[in-house]
Amino acid sequence: MKGKLFLRVGLLLFAAVLLGSAVTYAAVQPQLAGTEARAQALSHLLWVLPIALFLAAAGGWAVARGIVDRIRRIDPESPGTEAPYEELVPLLARIRAQNRLIRQQEEALGQTRRDFAAITENMGESFLLLDKRLNVLSRNVSASHLLPAPPDGEADNLNRGGCPEEIVRAAERALAGRRTELTLEMHERYYYVIATPVFSENQITGAVVIALDTTEREQREALRREFSANVSHELKTPLTSISGFAELLANGMVPPERVGEFAGDIYKESQRLMALVDDIIELSRLEEDTAAPQRESVDLYALAEETLASLCPAAERRDVTLTLCGGEAAVQGVRTALQELVYNLCDNAVKYNRPGGSVTVTAEKRSGETVLSVADTGIGIPYEHQNRVFERFYRVDKSHSRQLGGTGLGLSIVKHAAAMHKARLELWSEPNAGTKITVHFDAQ
Repeated sequence: MKGKLFLRVGLLLFAAVLLGSAVTYAAVQPQLAGTEARAQALSHLLWVLPIALFLAAAGGWAVARGIVDRIRRIDPESPGTEAPYEELVPLLARIRAQNRLIRQQEEALGQTRRDFAAITENMGESFLLLDKRLNVLSRNVSASHLLPAPPDGEADNLNRGGCPEEIVRAAERALAGRRTELTLEMHERYYYVIATPVFSENQITGAVVIALDTTEREQREALRREFSANVSHELKTPLTSISGFAELLANGMVPPERVGEFAGDIYKESQRLMALVDDIIELSRLEEDTAAPQRESVDLYALAEETLASLCPAAERRDVTLTLCGGEAAVQGVRTALQELVYNLCDNAVKYNRPGGSVTVTAEKRSGETVLSVADTGIGIPYEHQNRVFERFYRVDKSHSRQLGGTGLGLSIVKHAAAMHKARLELWSEPNAGTKITVHFDAQ
């Protein structure tokens, strides 16, 4: 069975054939009837032929318009399963298949874009994707540290201003095919910048710029260098004294009546050196994050009681009174680290006190937390030094501290032990009135 479209076209051709036959008959018939009849037939033909052509054109236009209108009503986005003409069924099937493929590709592309956005937006590193003209094709939130987002309507380009010149030059070198790495200091922070070219079919189509915030690493490196320098200096001082005293004794340059005095100086400096080494080892142990120390229930009151008992001889020599207040105050923690915390707080309170002064240690449960406080009536800490006393090797009065045997690491050990237990340190001090350091432990 022929299709509807072919049927209509066939009917139109059939009508044209009938019309042509009629016209031909009208033209031939006069030849059989004579000259006069032929002339009359020709005159009829002259006005019948235009009418026939008009009717044929009108009929063809009407048929064609009907066909086109039905085709136009087909929705390319959703053509459906029924075609107005049987001959269009394969075409509509192809359109439906193409639509399904386009939707699948759009979904895959959308998922890829969402995954890419999720990855880049959650990156701590700054990310910029550039084309060959340094236009920013993609960026993440962190990239605003390198290049602020442009105002609405303004093109996002690396050359529009606000971007460090070093990054622009690195991006240009990447577009020239050279991977570039550099360290940049900006807004009091340090960044490690990597600019690398993007290739497509062996052609450079753009560049990627990634900037890693290395501020903490640079700060740690600066602290390490400072620590190494301080350790070298602190170790060299007692070693120089020991070496000098020993050389004098070895060369017989010390009067016999002063040999004991020199031996005592050597012993004192060696003890200071051993204390310094012990503190450095303890501080390094507290800063070590790879091991997970065993935690247990530790009573801070009992720990403070043991510590004060060990410091009684030193307190008596300095005429300092020791007092313990409070009651049972258990926390979950590392016993050795808590021992170091309590000892260093109490030891400092005794060392930097005044003759006739006092040290009061309090351990108690208070308002859902465990609190340990050590208060003294000593020399106090000047206000301008109070925010730095927990730094390693920092001393308010270096000569006085060395004279008392301080290493400059005691409060730094306290700080790291508190951090290990997620405890909060609180310092109060008045020059010539005393100092109080309180450690707040969260409720267990």
